[in-house]
Amino acid sequence: MMKHLRNFSGCLLLYMFFPQAHAALPASELPMYGDPSRAGRLKASDLAFIASIEKAGQTRQAVAKEVLVAAWAHYQKTEYAQAMRKFNQAWLLDPENGDVYHGFAVITLVRDKLPTETDRFFRMALEKPGVNVNAYVDYGRFLWMGERLEESLAMLQKALSISPKAHNARSNLALVYYKNRDYAKACEFARAANLNGDDLPRGFLEDMCAKGATG
Repeated sequence: MMKHLRNFSGCLLLYMFFPQAHAALPASELPMYGDPSRAGRLKASDLAFIASIEKAGQTRQAVAKEVLVAAWAHYQKTEYAQAMRKFNQAWLLDPENGDVYHGFAVITLVRDKLPTETDRFFRMALEKPGVNVNAYVDYGRFLWMGERLEESLAMLQKALSISPKAHNARSNLALVYYKNRDYAKACEFARAANLNGDDLPRGFLEDMCAKGATG
């Protein structure tokens, strides 16, 4: 799950505020199959799949985690249809896994350009115990893209409290401080992000530190 922020770039600002029409998608490519009650009404094929898992001595939760790895791999390749099918499969296996809803959130934003739904899925993800820290980082980025800067700061700081090495938490904090015109803080977090191996826009560190020194 790793560095799956590649598609969370500045161009998403356009996506968030200029939604585009999409052709009707099959249920398998909609979050929760377009039916949140589906997890409680498993089809015969679903039950057979789960029975095969249990017969092999595996748990639904463990297999869901394996399916999520495949889902994020498809997402990285911008194979959103395949990714959503995998996220849905993981959801059927373990609807209490917050990383599933994180997946729903990012595809709903990147593919469907539906920020209200994206926000809802992020919140659902963070309500689940044990969700990967990347969900906090991605949500923090989503929030500053929507100019919700104070909420973004809180979310990114929460990510660092959970995992002090959280990838891209510091780089996103630097960008929030930049948007707040606090260039000294932006410089501070950009330096920390650079040391942590986070992704930064080319020249951002030098620019913020130059502005911070004279601000």
